[in-house]
Amino acid sequence: MLGETVTLNAERGVTLSCYVQPVDGEFAGVTARPAVLILPGGGYQYCSDREADPVAYPFLAAGYQAFVLRYSVGDQGAWPRPLDDYEQAMAQLTANAEAWHLDPTKIAVIGFSAGGHLAAVAATMAEHRPAAAILGYPVILPEIADRCRPGMPYPAEHVTADTAPTFLFHTRDDDVTVVENTLAFASALAGAGVPFEAHVYSYGAHGFSTGAAHLNPRPLTPRARSWVPESIAWLDETLGALTASGIGEPRLSSDGATGGRTPA
Repeated sequence: MLGETVTLNAERGVTLSCYVQPVDGEFAGVTARPAVLILPGGGYQYCSDREADPVAYPFLAAGYQAFVLRYSVGDQGAWPRPLDDYEQAMAQLTANAEAWHLDPTKIAVIGFSAGGHLAAVAATMAEHRPAAAILGYPVILPEIADRCRPGMPYPAEHVTADTAPTFLFHTRDDDVTVVENTLAFASALAGAGVPFEAHVYSYGAHGFSTGAAHLNPRPLTPRARSWVPESIAWLDETLGALTASGIGEPRLSSDGATGGRTPA
């Protein structure tokens, strides 16, 4: 596996960590893999290491190429710089699709908390929209978005039928980004007819990442860890499952439409 870090903006400390798995050889039937672009949380003040590389590992195990974007934060994070960083990262993935053995039409974005806000903006408004989005305890509500960084867009207000299919997870008693953030975005998706899946777990503090004990010292229902395999299974349905013969077709939803979309 190739592991390297690409500097996207040295002045602002923006980097893209790349975990690239081979194709061909023992993977003779696989010519390209799906990919995930991970956006850590941190209130737009920092990028959490707990929600960065550790999140990449289970998706690598599922066969995905994985990338972690450490976007502009703190004094360097005035909007729209974080979104510009996302656009640059997606452009890098597309430009290097052949070298990094990925299918540019099968890139999902994963965002946590403030990174979930950025991922939701990407899913609704970005030039390079992902094929799917996974949002963990995201910042959606205007009052919380303004608290992180005044002047940012409110993603739920920009949901349309062209919004990327979305998987959401949260805990009922999150006291930092309250569960109404996820409920508001899910409601907007439902109103626009966008495919989505949402999981609200019974209890757990904010920022639990994958739910692994070493990443989350606070009380958390063990079932919250299931968001990882559940989201991978959902991506299989939405984008098509990676098999020994390559990426399969997306499964049909109940209304007969495929769940995936081609990035804009």
